[in-house]
Amino acid sequence: MIAATLVAAMAWALLTRATGLTVGGFPERALVFISLAGQTGGFLAGVAFAWLWLSQTRSVKFWAAVRWRSISGSTLAAALAGGAALMIVVQGLGEVLPMPSQAPMDKLFTPQTAWMLVIYGVAIAPFFEEFFFRGLLYPTLRATFAEGMNAEELRSWRPLVRALSGLGILTLLLWVARARFLFPESRPGVGMVLALVGLIVALAMPQWPIAGVGWVLNRMAGWGQAEGLAIFITGLLFGLMHAAQLGWAWAAVLILVLVGIVLTVVRARTGSLMPSWLVHVAYNGTLFAVQYVATQGFRHFPQGLH
Repeated sequence: MIAATLVAAMAWALLTRATGLTVGGFPERALVFISLAGQTGGFLAGVAFAWLWLSQTRSVKFWAAVRWRSISGSTLAAALAGGAALMIVVQGLGEVLPMPSQAPMDKLFTPQTAWMLVIYGVAIAPFFEEFFFRGLLYPTLRATFAEGMNAEELRSWRPLVRALSGLGILTLLLWVARARFLFPESRPGVGMVLALVGLIVALAMPQWPIAGVGWVLNRMAGWGQAEGLAIFITGLLFGLMHAAQLGWAWAAVLILVLVGIVLTVVRARTGSLMPSWLVHVAYNGTLFAVQYVATQGFRHFPQGLH
């Protein structure tokens, strides 16, 4: 997803520069459209890969594997109501925590781009995010923390670690280039430099990070808390995925980590991916509805959020 988004942004930048279509920078509407299109393309590629992998290597039906199961009408209503209530609770937390006055994503939320973001945030992003985090990641972590990993399983990770390291290096380099066009105020920090060094080491010597990760996973598996660990880490990674959009403001990221934990608890307790997806849809939908009212139909944004 990240790589596809960055590639889409760079392709748009190169195209507009080559054709001279831009005047005084990139049009906001086109930027947001390309960014969302890139993210959606990356999501679709990931789902397609997972679909093929599950069907060819595990011989299982895709929807059954990710636990996309039908639910009762009462569960559906409870999920939608719970998502709206969760957003209200989050708004309350935002009043007591030191939230940032403006996040990088706010700059892209304008009268010209609002409806594109609403459609993406309600109709597209929740399904893909639930699929990856609660459909694939959560059950994988739960199994790992329940069973641990043996040496043979760890050795089989080497090609994957090399591939992901190379992709991570490319992503970081593209992020630096992308920042110049979307968020000129963003600059590579010490953390990004350390991440780049770590990825280069992992690419050259994958056995080192694999050994370290294997040792940690097996120690954690010995705690006998597979369910709790899987829920917490899934929620943590969910929040961190949105961190860049929030300018890495700790309070805002913490709130999304809590949201991610709640969504994972819903998935764990119901045994189905559909309720967590509905909670996610209702959460985002309520958030946008509040913004719609506050901005008088996405027409009047607070100063500094244009």
